[in-house]
Amino acid sequence: MSDLAGVLDRLEELLGQLEGLDDQVRAPIFELLDGIDAVHRLALGRLAAVLGDDELDRLRSADPAIGWLLDAYGAGVDERQAADRALNSIRPYIEGHGGQVELIDVTNGVVRLRLSGACAGCTASAETLREGVVQALVEGFPGFSRMEVDEDLTAAVHAPPGATLLQIEPRPR
Repeated sequence: MSDLAGVLDRLEELLGQLEGLDDQVRAPIFELLDGIDAVHRLALGRLAAVLGDDELDRLRSADPAIGWLLDAYGAGVDERQAADRALNSIRPYIEGHGGQVELIDVTNGVVRLRLSGACAGCTASAETLREGVVQALVEGFPGFSRMEVDEDLTAAVHAPPGATLLQIEPRPR
C-alpha cells in the first residue's frame, strides 16, 4: 500500500469499521485519532509558517502525497478566507429561504458560525447544517475539521417556510 489513493481508501474502510463498534470502545479510539490529528495540524501549521507560501507551493506541486497532506491540514491557507469562500457556495440556498449564515471564527480547521433570519429556530436548520453547510466546507475548505454553531436561544422554534427547505443528499460514492 504505497500509493496515496490505496492508503486513503484503506483508512476510509477502517473508519467505517470503527463506526460499527460499541460507543465505549469507539470513543477512546476517536479521541486518540483526534489527538494525533491535532498534533499533525499544529506541527504542519508551524512548518508552513517557517517555510512560507512560495516554498509550500513548490512542495505542493512537487509530490501529490505532500500536496494532499498540506491541503488536508490547510497548511499555509488563510482559514477564514477559505471557509468564507466555501460558505459562499451554500449561501444563495440559505438566503433564498430567508436565512443567513455568519462566519464567526475559524481556528485550526474548526469553523464557528451562526444561522440567523429564517434559519434561527427553524426545525430544518440542523439538517441544513449537517448536509449542506458541512458538505460545502468539506469540499471547499482545505483543512476543515469540524463545525461549531452558536445557537440563537431567543429564536422561536418554527417549521421551515414553505416547502421543506432541504433536498441535499450525501454524494454517492
